[in-house]
Amino acid sequence: MEDGPAKVALWLEEIGVERDRLSDREWTLRVPSARREVVAVALTCRERSIALRAFFLRGPDRNHEAVYRRLLRKHLDTEAWRFAVDDAGDLWLCAEMPLEGARTADLDGLLGLLSTSVDETFESTVRTGFEVPEGMRVSGRPPGVD
Repeated sequence: MEDGPAKVALWLEEIGVERDRLSDREWTLRVPSARREVVAVALTCRERSIALRAFFLRGPDRNHEAVYRRLLRKHLDTEAWRFAVDDAGDLWLCAEMPLEGARTADLDGLLGLLSTSVDETFESTVRTGFEVPEGMRVSGRPPGVD
């Protein structure tokens, strides 16, 4: 699909999401989130699909199994976004959507689902995976991360 990048650029303009274009087929997006303030998303326009990858949280300091189990259970409730772990143990959210037949509303909905997923899981994941003092508000970053 030759006009894929042009379609994506138009959709992003229509949605109004903050973004930077890195190349003809790559953007970084800043998606608003109540818990994290902003979620950075790498968007790549492939030949037939759009791939999205968002950093969720650095690898937990403790209770790794409980953190990973909770996020894997989340897959039962979500279809579009899935949690992944990299070699360093950091947590990511990944999604893919086909270009053919897609519309602005589809990408907008996908970004909205990302924000919702982060808002629903971020604080409990931080509290499970990191030592958080009782009563301390959890926002943007876990304690001790600059």
